[in-house]
Amino acid sequence: MREKGPAGRKLAKDLRLKLSNNGAHAMSWLSLSQATTILDHDVQRGHESLGRAISKAWIVGPASPTPAIDSNVPLRIQVTPSPGWRLAGRGWLETPVLHWETSEIECLCTPWMPPRGSQTVPTQSRAKIEIWREDIGRLWGSPEGEAPPSDAPLDQDQARAPA
Repeated sequence: MREKGPAGRKLAKDLRLKLSNNGAHAMSWLSLSQATTILDHDVQRGHESLGRAISKAWIVGPASPTPAIDSNVPLRIQVTPSPGWRLAGRGWLETPVLHWETSEIECLCTPWMPPRGSQTVPTQSRAKIEIWREDIGRLWGSPEGEAPPSDAPLDQDQARAPA
């Protein structure tokens, strides 16, 4: 097998990105700590705000979500249980137990393939949780470090400020 050079590896990476996003911009899922850092310099306030939003969030699959055209679309999250397990219900999401350092959420899971003829009771487990980056700016305003577009309307305080 012939090894690809740097240009070949970049081309392959670009192609995978285009195929996985249908030409859209790169998927941008954030860990809990990354999302908290973007939200607020006060970690406690960031945790509280993000925790409230997660309790109302939509769980989406591994592909990038479609753009949120409707302003009523809540925060979108991705929850990935351990291999061989699947999420059971949504009740655990209403009062989320989050593990910020590891970006995990406590949830109920069942095996993908339970033993034949047996009823499986959901098991308390931890799953990886990620936040859709674009929702941070959409729901809380422009993420820190990113200026709003130049054609964005000014808020009242900015409009009153002397030039």
